[in-house]
Amino acid sequence: MVKKITIIGSGAMGTACANVLVDNKNDVIIYGINEDELNDLSKGFNKNYFPHEKLNKFSVTKNLKEALENTNFILLAVPSKFLEDVVNEVLQNLNCSKVTIINVCKGFYPNSSDTIHQKLNMLTKENKNIKGIVSLIGPSFALEIVKKAITCVVGVSHDIELIKEVQSIFSNNYFKVLVQTDVIGAEIGSIYKNIIAIGSGLLIALNYTINTQASFLTFALKEMKKFCKFLNGKEETLNGLSGLGDMILTSMSNNSRNFTYGKNFFNGQNKPNVTVEGIQSIKTVYEKYVETKAIKLPIVECLYRLIFLNENPNNCINELIKLIPKYE
Repeated sequence: MVKKITIIGSGAMGTACANVLVDNKNDVIIYGINEDELNDLSKGFNKNYFPHEKLNKFSVTKNLKEALENTNFILLAVPSKFLEDVVNEVLQNLNCSKVTIINVCKGFYPNSSDTIHQKLNMLTKENKNIKGIVSLIGPSFALEIVKKAITCVVGVSHDIELIKEVQSIFSNNYFKVLVQTDVIGAEIGSIYKNIIAIGSGLLIALNYTINTQASFLTFALKEMKKFCKFLNGKEETLNGLSGLGDMILTSMSNNSRNFTYGKNFFNGQNKPNVTVEGIQSIKTVYEKYVETKAIKLPIVECLYRLIFLNENPNNCINELIKLIPKYE
């Protein structure tokens, strides 16, 4: 049976997900507010994000009620700072029941220590039309999805049946959704990998070699697992796509905003940048957990001091080197 999926947001990830879903013969409509962008999408391209790629031709609308009519799934692909307003507007205009929300936003909700998944649960828990939330997490640059590069992510929810529904509409020969019920662990991976990517880029900026970068990523993964365990997530989750997989992608690619921020840190781009997710994550984790001495996270502390307190990077790195244990 063909499912109707409403995409909220016509940016890079919203377009990429829509392209997969149309490839799979679903009934997809994209809701957005940029008329030029929607017009492009209706003709099969998105020059703002994928100027050289041919896409499917999409049904589009600026009318939210029309977009939500008889829908089965709502995919949220909007900047996190607009998320609450968008969700409230969606809920006010939703007139059908048993709808699953698919979330592709990651990280902490702005100015909060709540994750995006947690915030969505809070916003929708009283609405009887919403079945639940499934977040898509894992190594997935939007451009590569559009190019049909083989991509694997996890569908994250406490409800396995909801994940399977999302799996059924997305999975094909180049895009796979795997089931993951450890919501905390997967979300820690999606948050911490951006922190690690900034550190990885900084090492390149400081002319350290791949040997050092590899060692850093190894110890960073251990710190991510330590934080995950502290928050009652499962450490083994981070051996998978939402942890190790996403960390490799984000920490070693020039397509990663967090990695390139670190890489260009000493080229006049060293101001905290709100569009770089890892900056907010470093600040939130440090101020809530490290500064209060709830847990020791040396890499987070080092990056916080370097970015927010302008400390000498070599001093920070030398302190990290002293913490390397004698036994693995």
